[in-house]
Amino acid sequence: MDGKLNLKHKTSIIRFIGSGAKDFHLLYSFTRDGANATTFHQKCDNKGPTVTVVYNTKDSIFGGYVEKSWTSDSTGAYVKDDRAFLFRLESNGKIALNKFPVKASDKAFYCIDTHGPVFGSGHDLDVFSDTLTAQGNQFSLNGVMKMGTTYDMGGVALDKVTDNVNTVFDVEVYSLSESPLVSVWRASTGWELEDLMLLKKYAESYAPPHGLDVETANILVIGPVGAGKSSFFNTVASVFRGHISDQAVCGSAEKSITSKYRMYRVRSSQKQKPLKFCLCDTMGLEESQGIDAQELGYVLDGHVPDGYQFNPTTPISSEIHGFVKFPTLGQKIHCVCFVFDGNTATILSEKMLEKVKSMQAKVRQKGLPQAIVLTKIDNVCSYVEEDITKVYQSETIKNLVDKVSNIFGVPRSFILPLKNYEKEIDVDTHVSILAMHTLKRLLLSTENHLFNFLDTLDVKQQEVEGRHGK
Repeated sequence: MDGKLNLKHKTSIIRFIGSGAKDFHLLYSFTRDGANATTFHQKCDNKGPTVTVVYNTKDSIFGGYVEKSWTSDSTGAYVKDDRAFLFRLESNGKIALNKFPVKASDKAFYCIDTHGPVFGSGHDLDVFSDTLTAQGNQFSLNGVMKMGTTYDMGGVALDKVTDNVNTVFDVEVYSLSESPLVSVWRASTGWELEDLMLLKKYAESYAPPHGLDVETANILVIGPVGAGKSSFFNTVASVFRGHISDQAVCGSAEKSITSKYRMYRVRSSQKQKPLKFCLCDTMGLEESQGIDAQELGYVLDGHVPDGYQFNPTTPISSEIHGFVKFPTLGQKIHCVCFVFDGNTATILSEKMLEKVKSMQAKVRQKGLPQAIVLTKIDNVCSYVEEDITKVYQSETIKNLVDKVSNIFGVPRSFILPLKNYEKEIDVDTHVSILAMHTLKRLLLSTENHLFNFLDTLDVKQQEVEGRHGK
């Protein structure tokens, strides 16, 4: 169990603390461990800096941070902590960020074995004592909340923090540590402008193997609604154009925004010819709608024309308008790129996972290479959010890659972390470099696949020459 605290909340707390990125480890939770003071101390004592988070039934989130350790004391003892503070993250389900610093640090928090976390004298935030019994999925806290005695509330009234309710869905305690950046787990080029130029040069000079009569490498991009597949094309296009591109329509919606099958080509400028690869965009995957494995087969085999309008009520078949009856190798797909949101890739619903795996089976049946792109990695790891160049040193991203590899049966070297251009208004060298790493891996996979056809042609040529005695 990873806890309820999401990355945005963690980032806010990290900024409140103000001493760099941190790793959060869930020590204690009502819903996991029970609401018992003895259990709290067993799991949380002597752990160094901790954050206590309260989730109440009015969808408000608040709590406190202490840098010193909690301890068990039968008679009770205050602990001095100059860096302790209370905080608010949400109020009635809406973001409401406040840090309430300690103003009487000699009584920052109180340790006694019959109570859970107690902040301040009075007490500002006394979460609970003894044992609480769950009432359905809720708990009624029995502590005292008199914020403002030991902590500076900055004019924010108590009821604006607690909503005057003592029922909660959960209370969690996290330990904090300096987030370790492991040794580089994936070798890559550097992160300087000249490295970006070399990666761009590779893509600009790329061409399918000579002798196959294939004009472009066709890479199919497919994934759940909202994963960022259309944004992936826009990101690649932005790198080459030098400004943020929105050529492919994208956004946030419950249903797929992509309504047509598009074979997008990238141009560095209006005057230059398009590069020799296509990123082919499809409808976003949905559990019970959208493209299925059978329809995917038509796309892979090149039967579906560029610009085909998807119709949820009419499956792709040989009867659709523009159906390509006898596609050439150049019209077929040469590599499949599954795109998943890095935040949800490991927790897909059973139906979605079943659908994706059926499509993977279809891709393997066609003998095509496949890769997985994990988007929104800046929302997965706070270190990467601060500095995208740490992506291949982030243990969080490494573990994500490992999990995705195990779930989908794709080698780790073909699991590609990515940050799309989404909120930026200008291109960024580091974001562009990561996108070019991804593109290069896909182009190399495509090239390797097409080499198989060259080998087949060579064998046929040798057979012909053998029949003619050459």
